[in-house]
Amino acid sequence: MTTDDGPTGVHSAEGSDPSLPKEPADIGPQPPNLGNSSKRERPKTILALMEYAYKEAGRKLNLSRKDIFDLSLRPEDEQAEIDTVRQLAGRDPLFAVPPSLLSSLAELGSETLVRGRILDLVVVAFASHKLFEGQIERLKEQRPQEMLTAVEVNRAAQHITFSALGLKEESEFSDASRARLRYNAVSALELFRVLRDRWTSRQFIEDMSATVWDTPALPSAYKTAALLATARNTEALSQVSRHFEHVLHNSKRETEKAISQAREQELRAITAEGLGKRLAADLEKARAHAAELAAKANELELRLSVEQSNRVVDKSHHVDDYEALRTQVIRRLSTQAELLGDGLHALRHGSTGVAEEFVDRALTAIGGEVTRLKELDGGVQ
Repeated sequence: MTTDDGPTGVHSAEGSDPSLPKEPADIGPQPPNLGNSSKRERPKTILALMEYAYKEAGRKLNLSRKDIFDLSLRPEDEQAEIDTVRQLAGRDPLFAVPPSLLSSLAELGSETLVRGRILDLVVVAFASHKLFEGQIERLKEQRPQEMLTAVEVNRAAQHITFSALGLKEESEFSDASRARLRYNAVSALELFRVLRDRWTSRQFIEDMSATVWDTPALPSAYKTAALLATARNTEALSQVSRHFEHVLHNSKRETEKAISQAREQELRAITAEGLGKRLAADLEKARAHAAELAAKANELELRLSVEQSNRVVDKSHHVDDYEALRTQVIRRLSTQAELLGDGLHALRHGSTGVAEEFVDRALTAIGGEVTRLKELDGGVQ
């Protein structure tokens, strides 16, 4: 197959991609090459485009941007288009035509309706190949977690048998043919995602690198240099280089950011460690102070308990003293009240001298009691 490493990096059917083995001439039924494509009448309809693509058998389509944009959509051809693609796809066991068609569509662009019709017909081609049997709903799925992936297609291509592809002899499906099928199937899937699902070049390159651009590194620098120096399309290599250059730049930036964040975290850790030590010291001081306060509280509780006991005793004594004092005061006042009563009686009967004596005795006794009570109160006036 010829190499067409344009912006999409997709290879067509003839020959010299160094990452893929040479394909034997007897692999599967191949439509005849009808001569110089540049002299052939340009396809004017979608049906003619599909017929032309399958006649080219996976070679790079010799089309211009004007050819694609001049294509006419004819609703009456829709069923004929489907039937034609289904019939022609059955004669394309290595799935060579879809990636060639999709790469031209991606390179040249198209009207929205034309692109939609071509993509629908490519789905028919997918559905007509055993490799995608039972996977068409997942091919058309747009939810990322449900989509058919390049890894799954790559794995299926590694295990499909020659009989499943409709080939009669195992020799018709060599390792080189399997590698070609694997490359075509994954490339077609990835181009389909770019064109229909708006995948970025980053997604395309990462999937292709993970699945079909997976040739091990050459052990010799000479061979590596020779391989790269003789590559036919340096633009394709440049696109891949720019992608990984961007990835490397982002990686370096993320690494620098991670290092900066690590240093910041280290500084925070050191600060936190110092703060932790200070807080631990403060905590020890607080615990010591708390223990001291607890000891004082226990001491005060003990003293309070003693004081409460003492107050109970004192209260009992005070009650006794009060009762004794009360009894004594009542007794003495009662006596003086009797003297004053006698003095009042004598005064009423004209015995002034007797009355004065009774009053004088009562006042003397009351004064003495007052003095005694003051002395009991600590001499407070």
